[in-house]
Parts: sequence; structure tokens; C-alpha cells
Amino acid sequence: MKARIVPSRLEGRVRIPGSKSHTIRAVAIAALADGRSRIEAPLESADTLAALHAYTQAGATVERGDDLWVLTGTAGDVRKPGGVVDVGNSGTTLRLAMGSFTLLRDGVAVLTGDEQIRRRPAAPLVRSLNDLGGRVKSLGSNDCAPFEVGGRLRGGRTSIEAVTSQYISSLLLAALLADGDSEIHVPLLNEAPYVRMTIDWAELVGARLEYADDLSEFRVAGSQSLRAFSRR
Repeated sequence: MKARIVPSRLEGRVRIPGSKSHTIRAVAIAALADGRSRIEAPLESADTLAALHAYTQAGATVERGDDLWVLTGTAGDVRKPGGVVDVGNSGTTLRLAMGSFTLLRDGVAVLTGDEQIRRRPAAPLVRSLNDLGGRVKSLGSNDCAPFEVGGRLRGGRTSIEAVTSQYISSLLLAALLADGDSEIHVPLLNEAPYVRMTIDWAELVGARLEYADDLSEFRVAGSQSLRAFSRR
């Protein structure tokens, strides 16, 4: 048997899935913004759905359609959840939500996750949120989830070694809506591109941030208003 192989041309269309990191940030910012935001072509995954769950418990509402999530935000008026906020296996959701729930004016939120999440410490973030006026403590062992989180974040100054970029992203989003201004010193920063992603999202919705070129210093005005957005 003989086979003859000749060159051919492949044609077709491939849909590129959305980004988990972008989708979770979009959910968090839409939930803290004022008005209705459209997240087009979001990535639907366990982690992004965990973010939706956490932020609807914070008071945002969501309408899910085909390739579209529409969130009505809280305008920074985060509410006390009706039960424990379980983020599953989403570390990004846990850390961003820890910052967001320090905007509570009354009561506390309890945040937890699966077995793996409950083995991941977040002591630097806890200390910095407390420096800025939050009330955060670990209910587990070794500075791990569950975390009890309350507010109200008032601003101030803190220094944090960011072994994960999620610490800085959490602090920045919360500080925008704190009662006063914040200064954040970062002597160690891993994953700088993810912090720049958070900055890009924040500036998209009108946030005012000052920061060093190497992201070692941030100055964040408090009591800001984040506008709704529409973005793919």
C-alpha cells in the first residue's frame, strides 16, 4: 500500500477562553463599583464562580447570560453576609475578599475555603489590613483560613512583603474605598505583572493611584467612587 501526502491548508475559528485572573478582578471591581457593569466573555470556572459567590454575599447582584455577566455593585457599601463565605479552592478570591470585607461598617464576615486553602497562610495581609484599620484574625492555625473579617478600613500606613501579588491587589482595591488615605510600602514584591493588571483595572474605573515605577510604594486616596464598566 502506498500513501501520497500533499500539503494542505488548515482553516477554522477557535474561541480563546477568558482569563481567570482578569475575570476575578472584574468581578471584584464590579462588585465594589457604583452601577451596573458588563463583563463580556468571562471565563466560567470553579475559581471565577467562587468570586461571584463571594461578592454576591457582599451585596452585589449578578445576572448571568450567554457569555455575559452583569453585576450591580455596592458602591463600596459592603454588607454583612448571611453565612460563611466559602471560596472553594480560589486563593485569589479569598485574598481579594479579605480586603473587601474590611469595608464592612457593621458586623463581621467569616471567609474560608477547601482543605488546601485552609493550609495557605496569609499573615502579612492580615497584619497590613489591621494596620489600615481593619479587624482581621485567623480562626484556624498558622495564620490560615478561616478568617474573621470586619471593618471599617480607615487608611494609614503599612509595610508588607508581598510573596504573592494577591496581597497588594487586595490592599489596593480596599484602600480606594477606605475612609482615609493610605500609604503602602512594599520591600518585596513577587508577580509584579499581576499587580499591574490590578492597577489597570482600577484606573479603568476611575481610581486615582500614585505608585513608584518599581511598585515599591503606593499612595492611595480613600473615599473614592468606582464607576461601572463594560469590558470584554
